[in-house]
Amino acid sequence: MILHKYLDQGGNAFANIEYAKGDRVLLSHTKSGFAVLKTIWGGRLPVKTLFSVHSLIMERMARVLARDKTLPERPKAIYEKDEAGMMKFLDAAIVDLTALGKGEAVPGAVDALDVENMPPRPIALFTRYALTAASGAELVRKLERLQNIPG
Repeated sequence: MILHKYLDQGGNAFANIEYAKGDRVLLSHTKSGFAVLKTIWGGRLPVKTLFSVHSLIMERMARVLARDKTLPERPKAIYEKDEAGMMKFLDAAIVDLTALGKGEAVPGAVDALDVENMPPRPIALFTRYALTAASGAELVRKLERLQNIPG
């Protein structure tokens, strides 16, 4: 397996994975949910949705994966950009600044952040889980089983 691209911007994230020549998938995490898409042209063009779930089910699946201590470490991608911590910081800063602008007490959202010890992100968990599959089809079967495990 080759992890070609990994991008995490907080609410939007994706991982582009190649299992074998011609077997390339895109793991996509958005605010609306999670999807696995088959891609062509070197992973540039998604052509078919192989698996998708709503955000609530995705969050439950991520909680199940967070309990799994046997997941392999995520490899470094050929192209990697992880901005989840910065996005979380900016969201907290906006909350504090909005309250300050309204003349309200500052809620301390920035001070409450522990950016150094953030919980694992869903895209990181799903990417690590993808390492346990031998192909895109097997990953989809594993995800279908995973969504039925109580979280």
